[in-house]
Amino acid sequence: MQKVNIFLVILGLSACRSGSKTDYSAISYSKIERDIMVLSADSMQGRAPFTLGEQRAVSYIEGRMKGIGLEPLFNGSYRQGVPMVSITSHLPTEVPIKTKNETLALRLDDDICLWSPTTKSEVRIDNVPLIFAGFGISTPEYEWNDFKGMDVKGKVIVVLVNDPGYYLRDSSFFKGIAMTYYGRWTYKFEEAERQGALNCIIVHEDGPAGYPWSVAGSKSNSSILYLDSPELENPKCLLNGWITHNAAVKLFERCGFSYDDIKQSALKKDFKSIELKAKLELTVKNTSGRSVSSNIAGYIKGSVLPDEFVVYTAHWDHLGIGRPINGDSIYNGASDNAAAVAWMLAIANAFKKNNPNPERSVIFLSPTAEESGLLGSMYFAKNCPFDVSKGIACINYDVVLFLGRFNDVTLTGYGHSNLDSLLAVVAGKHKRYIDFDPNPENGMFYRSDQLPFLKVGIPAVFAKGYTYQVDLGRDKTRELINRYWKNTYHKPSDEYTADRDKLNGVVDDAVLFYDFGWQLSKSSIYPKWYKKSEFYC
Repeated sequence: MQKVNIFLVILGLSACRSGSKTDYSAISYSKIERDIMVLSADSMQGRAPFTLGEQRAVSYIEGRMKGIGLEPLFNGSYRQGVPMVSITSHLPTEVPIKTKNETLALRLDDDICLWSPTTKSEVRIDNVPLIFAGFGISTPEYEWNDFKGMDVKGKVIVVLVNDPGYYLRDSSFFKGIAMTYYGRWTYKFEEAERQGALNCIIVHEDGPAGYPWSVAGSKSNSSILYLDSPELENPKCLLNGWITHNAAVKLFERCGFSYDDIKQSALKKDFKSIELKAKLELTVKNTSGRSVSSNIAGYIKGSVLPDEFVVYTAHWDHLGIGRPINGDSIYNGASDNAAAVAWMLAIANAFKKNNPNPERSVIFLSPTAEESGLLGSMYFAKNCPFDVSKGIACINYDVVLFLGRFNDVTLTGYGHSNLDSLLAVVAGKHKRYIDFDPNPENGMFYRSDQLPFLKVGIPAVFAKGYTYQVDLGRDKTRELINRYWKNTYHKPSDEYTADRDKLNGVVDDAVLFYDFGWQLSKSSIYPKWYKKSEFYC
């Protein structure tokens, strides 16, 4: 079939309002509210994987998909088992780093956080040299290689968080203040493994990291989930971690370097890794256990190109029962991410009622373990019942504000594909406009379930009403956004209480992204990557 350029399709969309049936009554405020209230109720116990909360949440979503009339995606089942390993690394209260004249004792959790991503029962780091490897980035795309001229195999590398563009504020260099995937901590650990480093430690700073030390430094002596894989038995990089800015300053000073000077040197293209004349000696004991969680998905089979697909994603999991705050220990996750699951189910219902025979298949996926590192969506992308090379687009929804209607559609991760242009046209049809992530340095585009799809070559959109609530204006909306991240996000206060019109924004987003997905389900549209995207293929 001839592949039509998406911009020609956009011209056609601009000329008329046709394309999908415009009876949006299948997207019901009351059903969205009911789904949110059920999924975020105390009885769901915060929906952590491997708990009674998972059993209840997955059963509920499965029942809703069946009731809507979606076909089960996994050989007659709505559930896909996701095998995981839980690893707890047991470390001493102090981590000693030997410098030329003394030993610097770093306090676990206060100065440094370390964990071991291996099922080996013991990891020994025997006087291993430390190397400062800049940002820990190697990519021909930006003609950047922090490892040139230095063999880091079997060594400990210390790297800076984010990427050089953040510090230089030059939009022509990397992406300026907007984080690229190369600035994300997950990439740095992946690259350390590729380079054969024994240990990778990232220097934490609040601004370029996008979150405080309390988030980054909370993994020591804690259970961490991984996808079950033979690679966990014998990785090259046996230890990952973070070090605070203040501790890094001390470390570099003890090695004869100024932290500010060494960071400035890392911003130059001719940077070469630096031996710190320091060594790490440490023994880590690991315990592990295996369990299986569930992705849940249904789909509508395409009538013309059934092997090609559009996938909607909204993770079902949250943080479960945790540390009490103001006497409440249930992390209900109403906005993160019960509301997004409700949004997705509403869109699925609209497809079945209005357009039951899309030309391409449409998948509705609720992954597990997003909060543990996108594990469910990662597993799905690697074990998709469809050929992932036939994937047209991923539409992801996550972290929803209960503020009513929005004028904007904030697009996080702008500039990766011309899906952006199509979304702008569909938004205009609904009298809304595209806005951009107000905090691109936080790298949110790499922190939700669209990432595994991007990494296997499927263009993705991560967008929602966010920056301009219609009655509040930009400034007041921004104030409430800041209040949400401070007081609600990942806290027991993320609860839902019925209040007139507060879900109108979720309903509007469901209507808009139903239209958007319907356009993408047509066989004439083939999105294109922009060459400047780090996922270009």
